[in-house]
Amino acid sequence: MAKNPKFTILLYHKIGKYPQNAKFPGLYVTEYDFDRQIKYLKNKGYTFLTLSELKTLYDYYYKAKEAGSPDSPQLINLTPVLEKKKYAAITFDDGSKSVYSGGLKVMRNNGVKATVFMVPGLIGGLNEWDMKNGENRDEMLDLSELKEMFGWGIEIGAHTMTHPRLTKISPEEAFNEISLSKKNLEDLLGASVNFFAYPYGDYTEETEKLVEKAGFYGACITKTGIVKKGADFFALKRVAVRHNTDFFKFKRKIWKVRLFY
Repeated sequence: MAKNPKFTILLYHKIGKYPQNAKFPGLYVTEYDFDRQIKYLKNKGYTFLTLSELKTLYDYYYKAKEAGSPDSPQLINLTPVLEKKKYAAITFDDGSKSVYSGGLKVMRNNGVKATVFMVPGLIGGLNEWDMKNGENRDEMLDLSELKEMFGWGIEIGAHTMTHPRLTKISPEEAFNEISLSKKNLEDLLGASVNFFAYPYGDYTEETEKLVEKAGFYGACITKTGIVKKGADFFALKRVAVRHNTDFFKFKRKIWKVRLFY
């Protein structure tokens, strides 16, 4: 019997060496390590997808294929990778400028795609939510950088307008943060924004429903795991990659749930 495909979503934040006084050094991964991690997974047979592509293939394997539905145009575009069986989706939360200055060239050189979750209310601004918590100042992607990344094939997702904890504000405020972030990015890019990431990984069943109501295809959380058959697409688990994550010890030390092999 053929094995089920493996879908793994990786979570990154910033590409670069962490400052010595960083309050959250785990948010940083150097360009060197990012490049090594991509090469490692490619050598292990992983194909890299955007989240929208991941959903298309997931639906094919677990829904449309079983139902005998005809191929969609999106699926036809993915025909060359249909039987690869191991897929990885790189995601970046927040929209740090370092994703453009440090990460894009690595992805281009390796020919891989990603999904960047942007806070549109802070485009060209600073990481105000982190600074309030004592973290270093960090510049956000500006509009020209965001558009260049999108034009190259990077998917843009939404991460609320201002990065609040959604469960700490009213449902009305939460829906505005969610829905307006989608609309704002779609207006700026002239394209659909299909996926959402909960700031701080902070969500409940109620916030899941708000994200679905806003028209998203799915949303990412910060809990560790892979995307299995029957996954809740509005609470997609990911594997967080930090400054001290060692891909080359995963088998014997870190991920006993066999995420990468």
